[in-house]
Amino acid sequence: MNVTAVNSTSTGEVVAITNIGKIKAVQCFVCTNGLSETILQNVDIKPARAQVMITKPIKDLIIKGTFHYQQGYYYFRNIEDRILIGGGRNLDISGETTTIFENTALITKELRSILKKHILPSTPFEIDYQWSGIMGVGKSKKPIIKEISSNLYCGIRLGGMGVAIGTLVGKKLSELAKESN
Repeated sequence: MNVTAVNSTSTGEVVAITNIGKIKAVQCFVCTNGLSETILQNVDIKPARAQVMITKPIKDLIIKGTFHYQQGYYYFRNIEDRILIGGGRNLDISGETTTIFENTALITKELRSILKKHILPSTPFEIDYQWSGIMGVGKSKKPIIKEISSNLYCGIRLGGMGVAIGTLVGKKLSELAKESN
């Protein structure tokens, strides 16, 4: 279902407008991160697509840890005996400021090249999966955790750290909602 708008009413309930109709709620939490730009007005958030790929298992993989390259625009890590690599948004910032889930030839080619030239130069590898996700970014790196209007809250702009800080953002949102009621 696609949500196109969320609004507080004068009676204190929240109404979400969706492609299948209206949904009413006592409280609503918008936690769609980079996809929130179209739902919430006057909030500093922009979508930032992240493209990722993971290799098939590599026998005797010696790389262990998490690594960042070119000011964090690229990152890679081992996941057991595989390499997960992502990034490359810096190659096309305007093109990657999107809510479209897809992988592009430009970034896929660069991620493969980095794997081949720098990470696994003497090791044959195959890509097993690739995907994209939408991060939420803005002028500040600090997440937005706030009440937008009566009983409408948001926890967004996690800046690529959603997995790492998502549970903390959820906890802070629940505390905020409890304090407000």
